[in-house]
Amino acid sequence: MIKKSPSLISLTALVGICVILACGCVNEDASPTLDNGVVEPGVAEQSPDYNETYNWLSLPSVEKGVDVFYVYPTVSSNATGQMDITCAEERALAEGIYQAQASVYKSNANVFAPYYRQMSTQVTMPAGGLATDTKEFKQGAADVEEAFEYYIENLNKGRPFIIAGHSQGTMALIELIKNRFGDDEALRNRMVAAYLIGYTVTDADLAAANLTAAERADDTGIVVTYNTQSTTSVGGPMLMEGAHCINPLNWKTDDTYAPKSGNLGARIYNDSTGELLREVDNYCDAQINLTTGALTTTIPAGEELDIGAYPEGVYHRYDYAFWYRNLEQNVGDRIQAFSEQ
Repeated sequence: MIKKSPSLISLTALVGICVILACGCVNEDASPTLDNGVVEPGVAEQSPDYNETYNWLSLPSVEKGVDVFYVYPTVSSNATGQMDITCAEERALAEGIYQAQASVYKSNANVFAPYYRQMSTQVTMPAGGLATDTKEFKQGAADVEEAFEYYIENLNKGRPFIIAGHSQGTMALIELIKNRFGDDEALRNRMVAAYLIGYTVTDADLAAANLTAAERADDTGIVVTYNTQSTTSVGGPMLMEGAHCINPLNWKTDDTYAPKSGNLGARIYNDSTGELLREVDNYCDAQINLTTGALTTTIPAGEELDIGAYPEGVYHRYDYAFWYRNLEQNVGDRIQAFSEQ
């Protein structure tokens, strides 16, 4: 049985976002306070200074030869329409989802993650509008691009890198690759892969970025993307016409069925706190619906999952969780393939 929590906003306003409702724990990699421990009034309206460690969710010790630049999904329900990155409760929510998602990359790479003034769930849009059209989203995406520029110029030191996100984080990264990668061959050549999960990536997006979609388990310089739902679901607002999809159990882009025996392990977290609730081997199967571009699956009978305010069978919240161990292995495989070029 699937439990649906009450809707916080209309489905139109849910385009590309993943609503997370409770507070969480502090990420071990984060540097959450200024030197004097004080946040100046009005700082939420100022552009983040990414020279300040306070504005980074994760600034790791560099111990590996490859980095990940990770952008978290929607965590804010701030009434202003924008995340207040100086608010302890909102920062904690970002730290919780960081543990649930970005941990998939940490065994293979140094994970850098900025705080950014993302669009909150309280933004309303006219009928037919997209989240990417709003000034609130555009401001958050601009923060992400500024953080990426700072990362490349000051933190990366020429290492190969991965970019990764989910939902609104992926939306911001799609804008980043379109704005930044298309005319920069040297930058593209250093990118191992882009894991742009939980939102639609189209041919037009890829053309603007001068990138291609992944076609197998070990191609590099490519975009990995999918949106997870049940076989009976009509889909959610993240899945739109022209969506690319790759199957994370067999790394194919056709409709070859992948049985649950190939699922190396789902890891179900409390996304708000980052607490691991359980890990289950062979959790679910996977198959691409070539008509809609959805990654479809059948979860175990009797399973109770909170899918949020989405239509039946939209497993947006579990885009990382269901395929966690397969994603983790694939990150290592692509890094290895990149190093052998």
